[in-house]
Amino acid sequence: SSRAANPPLGAAHRRGGDRSAARSPRALGAMAMGARFFTVLSVLASSVAFGDGAGICPDAKLKTACTGPRTPHDLLSTLAHPSVYDATARPPCGNKTHAGPTIVEVQMRLTQLNSVDPKVGTIVANGYFRSWWKDPRLAYNGTADGGCVDAISISGNDIQGLWTPDIYVDNLVEQTVKGMASLTQIYPDGSVWRSEQVLLTVKSTFDLKKLPYDSHIAKIVAASYSQDITQMRVVPKGGTPGASSSGVGISAAPMTSAIWVFEEGAGKDGFQTAGEVVVDGGWDYVIMKWHYSREPKYFITQVIVPCCLFLLISYMQFWVSAAAVPARAALAVIPVLIMRTMSNSIYASIPQGSQFMWLDIFVQIAMFLCIAAALHFGVVQAWRVVEARRASKLAGLTKSKPVVAKLVGIARKEGVPVLTLLKKFAPVEKVFSPESMKKLHAARTAEAAELDQGDDDQPDTVVIHAETKMTVQSEDARREGASEADLLFIVFARDIFNRYDTDESNVLSIPQVKNAFTFFDVYMSTVQVIKVVAMYLRDSGEASQLDENKNVLRFSQFINLLMTIDKYSLKLDQNAGMWAHLQGIHPSERLDLGARVIFPVLMFLQFLVLYILLAAL
Repeated sequence: SSRAANPPLGAAHRRGGDRSAARSPRALGAMAMGARFFTVLSVLASSVAFGDGAGICPDAKLKTACTGPRTPHDLLSTLAHPSVYDATARPPCGNKTHAGPTIVEVQMRLTQLNSVDPKVGTIVANGYFRSWWKDPRLAYNGTADGGCVDAISISGNDIQGLWTPDIYVDNLVEQTVKGMASLTQIYPDGSVWRSEQVLLTVKSTFDLKKLPYDSHIAKIVAASYSQDITQMRVVPKGGTPGASSSGVGISAAPMTSAIWVFEEGAGKDGFQTAGEVVVDGGWDYVIMKWHYSREPKYFITQVIVPCCLFLLISYMQFWVSAAAVPARAALAVIPVLIMRTMSNSIYASIPQGSQFMWLDIFVQIAMFLCIAAALHFGVVQAWRVVEARRASKLAGLTKSKPVVAKLVGIARKEGVPVLTLLKKFAPVEKVFSPESMKKLHAARTAEAAELDQGDDDQPDTVVIHAETKMTVQSEDARREGASEADLLFIVFARDIFNRYDTDESNVLSIPQVKNAFTFFDVYMSTVQVIKVVAMYLRDSGEASQLDENKNVLRFSQFINLLMTIDKYSLKLDQNAGMWAHLQGIHPSERLDLGARVIFPVLMFLQFLVLYILLAAL
């Protein structure tokens, strides 16, 4: 129909009339029937167009009639309303009284071990601190009993109107609060479960005696701050009240760490550990603990292996010639400094206490071995000084060869041994009268004046009243022109000869010759000395015993052999054995040879003993 045939309702009003008032009852009934028919068609059309359940949330259920709280607001405004609920009173027991203590179960859901600081003695861990208790005052009907829900979740601080246990961490050092979430769930029977996200820094003890193969026990100790065991019993989840080990104290999520190793399967399935209750002074303390061990690779590669390498560097010095002093000094000193620095680096991350630590002992022993090698270097150089001094005696004796030949000639001429001749050439005592002493003093004064070396402090005249004994050159030495300077090295050789000629037979046996040679830096084995003496006797035109071990040397033969020893210094018997070889080399060389054998043995013993000790700890 057109607008003219069916004017709007407003137009009819403006015209002062209502067309519906003029319709008959039959017409009105027909219109109502049409409206209902249109509504049914609309619903059917919607079902066809959008499908069954259009506009409804996934997994949603049609609301049905129920009783009891549906939301946290419902619970807080009814069951937990201040007019009927006292948040300062702990939950009553099951018999609606306060006769017994309230049981609170606790557990730490560990998600990550953030850091471990043995030097300070703390660990940092994060996870969820969980607690369970029952508050009958909050009981409501579940869905099975006509209630609306089977759990009511309250987040954050909305739980402030309810009673909660005042659980604190007894070994807490620091706790991060900002940004941490919490959740509380209340079940129809009044059971309450609370989970708080935590980041805890707790005090911990460390047993470092096996470092770097050390294992530790981390603990989180929870207790009630204000209520003793007569009012509240704190137990691990599923545990029993009283001092015991029961329930589950730690429930860990799958965890991995580059430094620490947890229980088997921790990286895949996590792990659980039992809780322990300790009653101290009428208070429950729940100890939630877990074990963890160090991954030793870092200390092995950064401490143990470098220690071994620098021990080898220290060992290299025994193969370097002792004459190369700068090289030997560097190889001796540098490993000591490195070991000392390495020892200090260990204590950079662990407490500087007096506790026994395997790794520290390992480094200390390695450092002592390096120090021993450095001391060995000092002893070798000291022996080299002695050897050089002795070699100078032989060089001086060799330069005195003409004097020796002259002495031997004089001795043959006079028919006396060279030792006797040396006694004749020795300074003699002479008694000077007072007049002789005055003349001697005057002569010395005149000589000093000529040289302008006079001493103004000395008196011009000396008063001498008694005879004076002094030593002067012997007449034999003056006659033969044998000065003491010429005889200096020969006299030294005589003193060495006399030291070993203990029976005053004026001859030296083979062992005595061998020992006397060492004062002239000549080192030979007994076998070598036997052969050298026999060859010298034959070369000098004298006979040698068939048993060459019975040959002896007079003093003249001794010094002549020393002056020509280079001719006989070839190692004649290379297969004489180790002891003969040691006798035939210098003491400094013996020290190096011994160190080449002993040092590796000490290194091996260091490893063997320390790892046996590690297994015993």
